[in-house]
Amino acid sequence: MMKRTILLILGVAFIPLGCAENVAKQVDANEFEALMADDASVQVIDVRTPDEYAQGFIKNSTLMNFNDPSFKSQLESLNKNKAVALYCHSGARSNQAFEMMKEMGFKKIYELQGGIVAWQDGGKQIQQ
Repeated sequence: MMKRTILLILGVAFIPLGCAENVAKQVDANEFEALMADDASVQVIDVRTPDEYAQGFIKNSTLMNFNDPSFKSQLESLNKNKAVALYCHSGARSNQAFEMMKEMGFKKIYELQGGIVAWQDGGKQIQQ
């Protein structure tokens, strides 16, 4: 009887882990950095303006200006099945993009809480 109970518990615990498909999560600078280090295929998207981007950006990020009229079509060019890591200056624009991407059907979205300001406050490096 005890063996059956243990097997049932393991089976129930295993099913949700195997079925987890979508992730939409706000993360701090340390988790954002770990995500990029753990998954080389993560799509890192900076949604600031070109002028802001020119002042410094997170390594391997791609600029997609949130204020550009073609922003949504630029998002469509991304692979919806690969992880996307978003950031902006302080979190407002990236949060709007985060919500938009959830509606568009992206499977794994991570937003940097506090934007590049929090990144730098956490002692993380930017590229010039």
